Amino acid sequence: MKMKDNKLKSIVKQFSWVIILLLSTVIISCNSSTNQNTNKEDLAKEMQDVNEEVNEILDREKKELKTEVDSVLTDFDEQFYAYEKKVQKGTKKINTETEKQIAEFKAKSDTLSIRVDEILEQSDQNWGEFKEELQHDTENFAESVKDFFEDNK
Repeated sequence: MKMKDNKLKSIVKQFSWVIILLLSTVIISCNSSTNQNTNKEDLAKEMQDVNEEVNEILDREKKELKTEVDSVLTDFDEQFYAYEKKVQKGTKKINTETEKQIAEFKAKSDTLSIRVDEILEQSDQNWGEFKEELQHDTENFAESVKDFFEDNK
């Protein structure tokens, strides 16, 4: 699944930072004083390039997650609209428990909508945790919606 790929990308990104930091320490400590200025400049350029790549990966991950969550929310809205039409036509009856489930779905949908809007605001430091939480909540919501509408066709 895309979400597992995103987790892998996040781990690779974090691992690459560790490697870069270790390499930079080794390079700085191993160079003689005459080559040190040149190596520092090269290392600074390399660090800048890596930082830009990491930011691009992070931006791409945020956009992909936003698209996935938006897709789940759109799917729910479409299914709910079709279900609501059946209820209005009288071909579907709603009991108290069903009304409660629908209200919970609407509330969760609203919560996910708010959280998806927060994606771009997330810092690099808390992105991994935020992403994992949002993916988990989205997967659970999608599964619950699927089960509900399969049971209430």
